[in-house]
Amino acid sequence: MAFRDLVNQDHAVLLLRSAVRAKHVAHAYLFVGPPGVGRLEAARAFAQLLNCERPVDEDACGECRGCRLVLKGQHPDVRLVDVERGLLLDPDDTTKTFIGINQIRELRRQVVYPPVEGGSKVYILVNADRMDRDAASSMLKVLEEPPPQVVIILIAESTVPMLPTVVSRCQLVRFSLIPLPLIEKALIERHGVPPGQARFLGSLSGGQLGRAVTWATSEAALALRERVLDLLVWFERPDLLARLDAAEELAKDKKNLPEMLDIALFWYRDLLVWRETPDDALLVNLDRKDAIASLAASIDPAQLNDRILAVQVAKDALRRNVHPRLALEAFFLRIKPTGEPTRAK
Repeated sequence: MAFRDLVNQDHAVLLLRSAVRAKHVAHAYLFVGPPGVGRLEAARAFAQLLNCERPVDEDACGECRGCRLVLKGQHPDVRLVDVERGLLLDPDDTTKTFIGINQIRELRRQVVYPPVEGGSKVYILVNADRMDRDAASSMLKVLEEPPPQVVIILIAESTVPMLPTVVSRCQLVRFSLIPLPLIEKALIERHGVPPGQARFLGSLSGGQLGRAVTWATSEAALALRERVLDLLVWFERPDLLARLDAAEELAKDKKNLPEMLDIALFWYRDLLVWRETPDDALLVNLDRKDAIASLAASIDPAQLNDRILAVQVAKDALRRNVHPRLALEAFFLRIKPTGEPTRAK
């Protein structure tokens, strides 16, 4: 991926391109922002540009040997450290959740050598804000005495957990959430997602294109969405035992519970919106328009507001580490079947 392929990160791209144009590339950068907005892609695009043989319009050509090797993850001068994916500088390190001291010691050993074939050696460290204190202190020594022709890119969600001395020695590059229309456009044009589904995935993504792409390309994720929506429609029937069974079954998939609740939140939001203003353009679940129109007419607005509140209560319960089954049971039992009065406030 080159800079031209990034979505809505113009400020970050301008800063990095300007540094290359002015030949004032910093020895260390800190890419800060939420996941799924292009931080890693921007780091790779920067590594490509720094090692591109034929740059075009201050961007990597994407076709020369250097660009191809970076794209494949095979460039000898570009190293990615991502502990969760098992991409390590020290393959014998047993740390599984954060960047430990052994990774930084190996980095310090490697950076003293000149590039093998490119213009710059680039080290990209994912989740740098999870680096332990010993590793951060060791990294500080590299940043205080940066070797020539070496660029270190730290990727983090926030600078708060990081050593202030490490942050102060890096050029800060901020990344922002991506507007929904741009996420929809990228899903449709780049991944062939139908417009109705793209709108739903974009809304579910919370401004994170990477999250939307994961859902768009995962059959399991799409199947989960269909399952949850079918279940919510089924809950319009007075079958309390089925609700308890569903809560017990869904609670087993703890990893996907936040997404399940978001699906429910957008579903009830669509029902409420359609009841007030029957406009296709306002729907998130556009591909379920017929079901939305049918149900919205039969559910009282007070019931819909209560269901939306019930979703929020369940989300908050999960954040407080309430047992998932109990949180789901409370949510499902609060959904009164169509025609029943809502609970008293």
